[in-house]
Amino acid sequence: MRRPFTVGIDAGPMLGVGGISGYVGPLVHHLLAGNNAEYRLLLRRPWRHLAQAAELAQLAPLHRQPLPDRLIEGLWSHALPCPWPSPFWRGLDLYLSTSLFTPHWPQGRVISILYDTIPLRLPHLFPDHAAFAAQLRRVVDRSDHIVTISHTSRRDLIELMAVPPDSISVVYPGQDAHFRPQSEAERAAVVQRYVPEGPYFLYVGALGGHKNVGTLLAAFAEARRAGARERLLLVGSHRWGGELLAQLAQSPQRDAVLLPGFVPDEDLPPLYAGATAFIFPSLYEGFGMPVLEAMGCGAPVITTHGGALPEAAGDAALLVDPLDSAAMAQAMLLLAGSDARRQRCRELGWQQAARFDWAASARQLRAILQHVAE
Repeated sequence: MRRPFTVGIDAGPMLGVGGISGYVGPLVHHLLAGNNAEYRLLLRRPWRHLAQAAELAQLAPLHRQPLPDRLIEGLWSHALPCPWPSPFWRGLDLYLSTSLFTPHWPQGRVISILYDTIPLRLPHLFPDHAAFAAQLRRVVDRSDHIVTISHTSRRDLIELMAVPPDSISVVYPGQDAHFRPQSEAERAAVVQRYVPEGPYFLYVGALGGHKNVGTLLAAFAEARRAGARERLLLVGSHRWGGELLAQLAQSPQRDAVLLPGFVPDEDLPPLYAGATAFIFPSLYEGFGMPVLEAMGCGAPVITTHGGALPEAAGDAALLVDPLDSAAMAQAMLLLAGSDARRQRCRELGWQQAARFDWAASARQLRAILQHVAE
């Protein structure tokens, strides 16, 4: 009979929204529902004062770490063990690192989740790519096993970081039940607030360089010149989008592009479901969860061959070269002009999204924890 093992988890990302939190939060929630292990949650200093922190204490014993991350990393860099109070570490078999902050812990075993290597694949877009590579190297060197979110990211870690293949496991994201087909009433009530006139194409995400929204804007302009009636709704943060917004201000299509910024989580499914097409034009992704979200809600999807996006999309999306604005425009026109093609994409998308399940992902991670513990 297998003995129960004890796992400590860096729980801070469970409190965030989007990004790695969209993976860590649901995965750990499902993991804690298992009964073959004991879990302890660690809340590091950057997270410990957030109002939602109290909710974590309802899930598992919660330990708040008072020391600054910079001090702790300095100790680890000199090969000194964890300085945190002993109750968290006493009797711990494994530590699950979820946010590229991995301990030097010679007394136990460490599993780290690594999401992507985008700054190494596209260094010209990331001035701090060397620092990212150094951080990734520290995580790899301190880990007994790596979990990543796609076979593309696994391949990248093998090629770029020389990680032994048998020390990397892939645990795909799941599909949140929140992203489901919407009724006509659900769609109309929300869409009317954001796009009061006419059909629309949708993008959800940041405006940073690797997201490649500039090519989307060029494709949209081509599609409009060719007769598309859709407007373009860009949902998400403008934090890294100064250059792109300046480009848009000079575009003859600027009045057809809508920029609401962040929208409430409950508004996303109707916006996905109401779109003529959801377009995700990234140059490279470690997975691409918005693709699954859109498919789960019934949006026809156009995306690219960049990184792991074909893994997320399967055969359900129209895939284009991320730098080919003409091909992207043609895909937009194809879906805008054919009810039958959109319906076929919806049906394939629902099937593809249904293949991704958080409970199955958590079972897979639990088996990896058990294997490493033994």
